[in-house]
Amino acid sequence: MPIPYSQNRKPELLSPAGNMESFFAAVDNGADAVYFGLKDFSARASAQNFSLDDASKAIAYARRKSIKVYIALNTLVKTLELERAVDLLIALEEMQPDSIIIQDLGLLYLIQSQFPGFNIHASTQMAIHNLAGVKQLEQLGFKRVVLARELSSAEIKNIAENISIEIETFIHGALCYSYSGLCFFSSMIGGRSGNRGKCAQPCRKPYHSQSGEGGYLFSMKDLLTLSGISDLVDAGVDSLKIEGRMKSPEYVAVVTDAYRKAIDGELSDQDEIANRIKTVFSRETTSAYVMGNNNLSVKNDSDIRQIKATDIVNPSYPANIGLYAGEVIRSDENHIVIRAEAGIGVRDLLQVFENVSAKPALLHVKTIKVNGKRVFSVEAGDTAVINSEQKIKRGAKLYIVSSQKTKETFAQKIPKKLTSTKVPVNLEVRIETDSIAVSGKVMQFIFKKDYPLNLEKSINRITNEEDLKNCFSRLGETPFEPAIISVGISEGLFVPLSVLNNIRREYFNGLSAAWQNNRVLKCDEVKRWLKEEFTKYGNLISEEKHLYHGISEDEVRLSLKIDRLNCLDFVLREKIYKLYIVLTDKTISYLQKNDDIVDTLLKERDKTVFSLPVIMRDIGNGFETYNYFKESVNALIKRGFRQFQISNLWAMDLFGDADVILYADYPLYSLNPLSVIKLRELGFQRNTLSPEDGMENLKTLLSGNTDLILYQDTPLFTSEACVWANMKSACPGIDRCGFEKMALTNEHGDRFIAINEACRTVIINERSFSINHLIKPFLEAGHRDYRVDLCYKDYTPETISDLLSGIKSEKKVRNSTIGNFERGLL
Repeated sequence: MPIPYSQNRKPELLSPAGNMESFFAAVDNGADAVYFGLKDFSARASAQNFSLDDASKAIAYARRKSIKVYIALNTLVKTLELERAVDLLIALEEMQPDSIIIQDLGLLYLIQSQFPGFNIHASTQMAIHNLAGVKQLEQLGFKRVVLARELSSAEIKNIAENISIEIETFIHGALCYSYSGLCFFSSMIGGRSGNRGKCAQPCRKPYHSQSGEGGYLFSMKDLLTLSGISDLVDAGVDSLKIEGRMKSPEYVAVVTDAYRKAIDGELSDQDEIANRIKTVFSRETTSAYVMGNNNLSVKNDSDIRQIKATDIVNPSYPANIGLYAGEVIRSDENHIVIRAEAGIGVRDLLQVFENVSAKPALLHVKTIKVNGKRVFSVEAGDTAVINSEQKIKRGAKLYIVSSQKTKETFAQKIPKKLTSTKVPVNLEVRIETDSIAVSGKVMQFIFKKDYPLNLEKSINRITNEEDLKNCFSRLGETPFEPAIISVGISEGLFVPLSVLNNIRREYFNGLSAAWQNNRVLKCDEVKRWLKEEFTKYGNLISEEKHLYHGISEDEVRLSLKIDRLNCLDFVLREKIYKLYIVLTDKTISYLQKNDDIVDTLLKERDKTVFSLPVIMRDIGNGFETYNYFKESVNALIKRGFRQFQISNLWAMDLFGDADVILYADYPLYSLNPLSVIKLRELGFQRNTLSPEDGMENLKTLLSGNTDLILYQDTPLFTSEACVWANMKSACPGIDRCGFEKMALTNEHGDRFIAINEACRTVIINERSFSINHLIKPFLEAGHRDYRVDLCYKDYTPETISDLLSGIKSEKKVRNSTIGNFERGLL
């Protein structure tokens, strides 16, 4: 049963840290918990991140302050990286952070199999966006889910009221244009994968349409929800998360302080605090999808219709703008005269915009004069003279991007002496007349030692239990700290303190050596287990080889995926193994109106697989919601269809107890054998390898039930931010929208196509992804299962025929791209 929500319960305030300075900025300014990444497997690889030594010290300090620490290992892990992941988990197991944040299903399998003591949180990279998804992850053993940033407060409330697992949601910071975990833009265009923490942020670059309209069309404003915190508290959110592992300590301090006050009901001057935030780092701000008019709106008719937010992208400028501080009213040699709209102080850093399109200049404030006198600062409404070695046009706008006053107010100090984490040990000390027996338990490791002694009963001085506990709790420079100390001593015995101290020192020296040896042994054991799992995967591959019976060595078993049914007759005449049909409102409506098409597919039911979309909201359009698809799936099952492909774990809930065969599409990422094993464990009989993966890693993942994509118009962005509505600054509503698709070009001349997919923007490359001319190594390795995706574009029988002919002859597709296939996935 869901846990009843108490109005008096405050949610956790969770702050980011990219380094030790930011960690202390979070702790000192009111964070209840801090999350950070390590040098490896962090979705913010460009952040400074933490060494293991720094992580240990941070965790130890946080524990003394009753603050929680979450470690982000939330990238996809390639096969050859799993041993390094084991090394990290061995080290983290000793530090005992409060949770590990992950995305990779293989990492989930590894942790649950070999490190069951960890709490696991599901990263927002898993794109969990509905109630069914949260419930599914709870069944998988996750303790918390970080929800997708695209949800409204109404959707969040609906989820929180119907589950018992913890919910975490973002309240502040940078926003991605695409759903996190579904962005391939940086990877497929530049080789730097967002799923691997190396995003190059192509969303912050300029693009223009064929009509000349353009700007930073995908550059999201920054999230700011100070005014709506009460809505999220009332929704029952367990943790409110600030984005910013790549931001400065000053940013972490100021933003944490602001939301601490908001949560505690002490936000006395919201405008002043919001302005302070803008001086440490801020693009233009928005409440995005969370609050107010940006929520999904219900009209008077019976259907819920989507109204898109049109103020969440800033097409004019993609970077830190700062706090608007005034306008230049005169410019003279070596100085400017300004009319201040905010407080400006000496040593502040200003950003100067002379016009909308020009790159801003920076101005360091060295001197300020008012009425001819030098002052340290001016307030809003003042007219002042500021030094300027550069000529600045009249009318130029000034923004504060660094405030000396804020820096001094939120200056951070790292304590000089920091200690590393200590491993809790449960001790049992027993004293008899002839010996002292000491037994310690560290996690599941037990170390016992007996010390022979010849003790006699004493009349005047005896050793009591309190003496023993005091002695054995002084562990000094050892890597241990006492947890539970259980003692027992025969009545009347006396043991000199010097003897007890010697025994304690000798015992813990022995325990330290044995414990370190145990860590090495466990690491070796887990890596042996890993090799056994690889062997198991190899056996799986061998077992699935029989699926290739009747196929010659140079043949392939080709599957097709389509999102339109206009070429169905032609496609079914081709020699294909599986036909994946994407379920959309259009294809479902077409099937409902054409029984003859359904009858045709029923005759081909062994090859017909219906593919579910990756996003399916609880609240949204009258169609393409979770309930809409649940009804559609049930109707197909009743007609006799049994094969379905899904792209997100939430979709497993659609089928109930129905006897169906499930296949995993590539957004259920499998970049290592453990991920595939986990998918098989969950009941998936087939999986698809990621189109962003490289050749060498793909070779480690081939089996008889694994599709390798040869051709695809890969969705680079999948976004709830409508590019058309934001360009036009208006959304007419889905019933009156004329936007279908448009071409966009970047500054290098690369062309992309923006497509309206049921009021969701999908961006594809004009150049399709194709590796059919490079599959010889896979054929030589014995792999025969390949897939061609014919989605998003209007493929005709002629183009399909040409494409399939080229695949059979291993001919390169003209004007195509191979993505990361040869260069490898970073």
